[in-house]
Amino acid sequence: MVLLPICYAALIFAVTGLVGLYAVYGTGLLTAVGTAGRRAGAMALLVYVAPLAAGAILVFFMIKPFFAKPAKRQNPRSLDRRGEPLLFAFVERVCDVVGAPYPTRIDIDCEVNASASFRRGVWSMFGDDLVLTIGLPLAAGLSLRQFAGVLAHEFGHFSQGTGMRLSYLVRRISFWFTRVVYERDAWDEQLVTLSKQLDIRLGLIVYLARGCIWATRKILWVFMMLGHLVSGFLLRQMEFDADRYMAQVAGSNALGGILRQLSVLSIATRGAYADLDEYRREGRLGDDLPRLIAANVDQLPEPLLEIIDKSIKEAKTGLFDTHPSDRDRIEFAVQQRAAGLFHVELPATLLFRDFAALSKTATFDFYREIFGTNFKLSDMHPVDQLLARQEKTKADVKSLARYFQGACNGLRPLRLPGILPNEGADPRETLALLKQAREQMLLAAPAYRTAFEAYDKADTQKLEASQADAVLNARLKVKPQDFSQPMVNPRMVLQLLQGANYRLGQLSPQLDPLERWAEHRLLSALILLQVPKVAARVPSAPERLEEAQRILAAYSVAAGQIYPVVELRNLFAVFMALASRLEGQRENATLMGMLERKLSELVRAVRDIQYALSMARYPFGHATAEPTLAEFIIPGQFHDADWNGVLSAASELLEGVPQLYARMLGRLVVLAEEVEAAFGLPQLPEPPPKPEPPPTA
Repeated sequence: MVLLPICYAALIFAVTGLVGLYAVYGTGLLTAVGTAGRRAGAMALLVYVAPLAAGAILVFFMIKPFFAKPAKRQNPRSLDRRGEPLLFAFVERVCDVVGAPYPTRIDIDCEVNASASFRRGVWSMFGDDLVLTIGLPLAAGLSLRQFAGVLAHEFGHFSQGTGMRLSYLVRRISFWFTRVVYERDAWDEQLVTLSKQLDIRLGLIVYLARGCIWATRKILWVFMMLGHLVSGFLLRQMEFDADRYMAQVAGSNALGGILRQLSVLSIATRGAYADLDEYRREGRLGDDLPRLIAANVDQLPEPLLEIIDKSIKEAKTGLFDTHPSDRDRIEFAVQQRAAGLFHVELPATLLFRDFAALSKTATFDFYREIFGTNFKLSDMHPVDQLLARQEKTKADVKSLARYFQGACNGLRPLRLPGILPNEGADPRETLALLKQAREQMLLAAPAYRTAFEAYDKADTQKLEASQADAVLNARLKVKPQDFSQPMVNPRMVLQLLQGANYRLGQLSPQLDPLERWAEHRLLSALILLQVPKVAARVPSAPERLEEAQRILAAYSVAAGQIYPVVELRNLFAVFMALASRLEGQRENATLMGMLERKLSELVRAVRDIQYALSMARYPFGHATAEPTLAEFIIPGQFHDADWNGVLSAASELLEGVPQLYARMLGRLVVLAEEVEAAFGLPQLPEPPPKPEPPPTA
C-alpha cells in the first residue's frame, strides 16, 4: 500500500522528465519554422508546442490531487464529563474490559454509527489520543447490551495497536487513490469547457491533454483496485478481530441481533430523510432526527423485515469488501462461544442525562451543516406534531381505496369542479343521487378492478415500447431481457406499441362508469355540506365547508395535470433509457442529438406543468409562506440548460403531483364520509386486497 503512492509519484516524475526531454530535443521542429513557408512553419510550431503544452497541463493535473483538500465539516458537538457522567463511566468501563485507552473526547452526531478514531488524524497515530463519535440514532435504536457490544467493537480496533495504525494508514491511502481517480473539481470542468470553446488549433492542445489525463486515471484505477484488494483483506481480518471483543462483552448470540438492528436503522433513516423532505416543503423541519428515525423503525412493514433477514442469511463477502458479510460475522461470533459480560436489555438512551434535548441539539447541527449558518432554531418544529400530521394524512389517503372501491389511481384523475355549485341543487335529489352512486359503485367495482389491471399493464407496455423505440432509433442494440417482453427490432416494438394503444382505447370505456359514479357521490356529499340542516348534523361544518372549497380549488388544477404528468413520465423514462447507454457512446452523434432533443422536450413539459400549477395555492398551510402548487412541488429554481436541474425538477413533479393529488382527494373523501355519516350511511366495505404476485424463479 505504501508503494502505491510511491509508484504514483514516480509516474509524475517520469511524465515530467519526458516533457522536459521533448522540450529540449524537439527543438528541431522550430528550425522548420524559419526555413519552411508560412503555413508549413505554423504547422511545425503547432506540432512542437501542442505536446509541450499538453504535457504541462497533464503534469499539473497529476500534481493537483496532492493539494486538493476534502470539504471541511462543521466542528463536532462534544460532550462534557460533568454533563454526562454516566455515559463517560460506561464508555471507560467498556475500555477497561477491552483493554483499550480511554477516549479523550466524546462527540455526537445524527449518523447511524459509532466510531473511534485518532483525534488529530495522522498526528495522533503515535499516542492514545482518541475520539469516540456516537450517532444518537444508534443509541436510540439499541439496547444497553447491544450498545456496549458496538462500543466494544470500536475500541477493540484500538486494542490492536500496530494493526490499527497500519489499517488507518491503509485506509487513508486507499481513500486518496479513490479521490484521485473519481473526484472532479472546477479545474476539470473548465478544461472540458475550454476544449469546446477554443479555436480548433488551440483546442487540439486541450483535447490532447484530456486524453493523457484520461489514460493516467485509467492507470491509477488499476493502482486503486489493487489497493482496495489489499486493504479489503486486511480490514476484514481486523473486523473479525474486533467482533471477538463485541462477543466478549455482549455475548456471541448478540451479534446477529445487533447487525439486524443496524440494517433496520439504516433503512429507517432513509424513510426519515424522505419525511424531512416532505416537511421541508411545508417549511416545517423536524427538531429531533433520532426520534424521527425511531418512528420510522416502528412503521417498517413485516415483508421488508423479512427481506432484511433473508439478505443477512444469504450475504456473501466480496474480494473488495472492507467488512465481512453479516452471515460470516455471525458465524465467526458463534464460533467464539462467548457468554458475554453485560446482558442488560434496557434502552441505551438511559446513559444520557437528557437524551431528547441532546437529540435536538445534534439535529440542529445536522441542519446547520446542510443549510449553513443562516439556519435558525426557529426553523425547527416539534417532531411529534409533524408525525401526528403525517399520520392524519396517511389515514386520509388510505381511505381512498375504501371510498372508491379501487377506482382511485394515478393514471385516471377524477373530474371535480374547482368551485362548489351553490344554486339550483335540490337537497333531496342530491341525497338520492349520493345513495344511488354508492350502490352503483359497489356493483361496478369487481369489473373495474379487473379492467384496470389490464389497463395498467397496457400502459406499462406502451411505456417500455417507447423506450425501446428510442434506443433502437439511436442505433443501439436492445437485449431481450432489457424489458418485460422482447423488443429487439423495430417491427416487434411497433406491434407491441400498437397493441398497447388498442387495449388502452378498448378498456377506457369500461372504466368510465364507476369513475363517473364516484364523482357524483363525492360531489353530492360536498354540495350537501352547504345545506344548513345538513351542516347542523356535521361537527364544525363551516370549517369543513371552507376546507373543502379551498382544497377543490387546488384539486381541480392538480387533477388537470395528471395526464401531462403521465406524458412527462413517459418522456423522462425515454430520456433515462438513452442516458443509461451513454457510457462509451459519446461519439454517437445520433444518440447525443436525441438526448438533446428529449431534454428540450422535457424542459417544455416541465415548464408547462409548472406554469399550470402556479395557478392555485397550496391548500394545507405552510409555516412561512403561501406557496403555489408549483412552488410547493418544485421549491428551487433551475436553468433550462442545466441537465441536472431539469431532471431534478421532472423527478419532483413525477413524485409530487400524484402525492399531492392523492392527499387532496383523500381529505375530500374524509369530509364527504362525515356528511354520509350524518345521514346514517355506513362506510363502504374495504375492497379485497390485491393478490400477491407469484414468486419468481
